Amino acid sequence: MKKMRKDNKGFTLVELIVVIVILAILAAILVPALLGYIDKAKQQQAVLNAKSALTAAQAEMSTLYAKGEKASKVTDTSYANDILKTADVTKCTKLVIGCDADDSSTTDHKAYTVTYVEYQETGMAKPIIYDGKSWDTSNTKPDTVVKTYTIPIE
Repeated sequence: MKKMRKDNKGFTLVELIVVIVILAILAAILVPALLGYIDKAKQQQAVLNAKSALTAAQAEMSTLYAKGEKASKVTDTSYANDILKTADVTKCTKLVIGCDADDSSTTDHKAYTVTYVEYQETGMAKPIIYDGKSWDTSNTKPDTVVKTYTIPIE
């Protein structure tokens, strides 16, 4: 009679199931954490895009001030397109800027200084608002903002 030799070169079913269970537990712990980091990164990117839109809007307002034109011209399609092109924001769905004076005079610098921004992107539940101090979704328009301009988005 031949002796049967047992060569255990593989894994048993129990060992494989234990490994799969351990991997499933690790995945259950890591996936929510990673999703949280992804959401934070998206929010930070949206704030960066909003800051870029603020800078671009201020540049256009300065151009209007230098030309002696009314600040309200910032809502004209050509200026609005220049703002979005300069800011390089492709997901923008809403952009409102505000100043601390109306444009009844083309020499009042406050009418051309952007002190309020409301910015929203595709997929955002609430807009990010700049109140003159900080960016947040819970901010509100300050009382000092006299005039707001809604930038048309194509």
